[in-house]
Parts: sequence; C-alpha cells; structure tokens
Amino acid sequence: MELLLKTELSMGEVFFFASRIHLIFAKIHTWNDGNGRSARLLEKWFLAEKLDEKAWFVQSEKYYYRQHQHYYKNIRLLGLEYTDLDYKQSVPFLLMLPNSLFDG
Repeated sequence: MELLLKTELSMGEVFFFASRIHLIFAKIHTWNDGNGRSARLLEKWFLAEKLDEKAWFVQSEKYYYRQHQHYYKNIRLLGLEYTDLDYKQSVPFLLMLPNSLFDG
C-alpha cells in the first residue's frame, strides 16, 4: 500500500489497484461476518487518496448492492481460500468498480 500511495498512477491503474485491494482484503476473511464492508471502505479510501476527496462520491457501494449477485459470483470465481486464489479469474470483479461510474 505504501508503495502504491507513493507511485504516480494513471486513472486506469488507480481503479485497477483500488479494485484489487478490495478483492484481496475481502478474501482474507479476518472478520467473522466477512470483510465486504471493510474491503469496500479500503477501496474507496484508496481512490480518495489517489484522486482526491471527490472519489467518496463514487457510488460503488450502491452499484455493488444492485449487482450483489454478480458481486458474489465474481468474487467466488477466484476460489474460496485466500491461499488458493486464481487471479486469472479476477477480471469480472475488477471491472465492477469502473462499471459503477456508468450505473445510473
């Protein structure tokens, strides 16, 4: 995280890494009820750190809620356990954050 925060990133890279942070944290399962809320907060925080505080207005949470079946399907594509994740399957999940910008 420290390296990413110090690195100049393109807009696409910011959205990629924000989504990736969300995904990785969600799969760690440190909380009994899952990590979704914390993972979504980290995703938004990273966007705000890299883009500015207007990123807090990106309605990604609303999009994930509306698309909750796709959200859980996409997150399960990678596997159930953090140690066995197949990141080649992550593209559908990683595209959800940028797609949230176009959800009216």
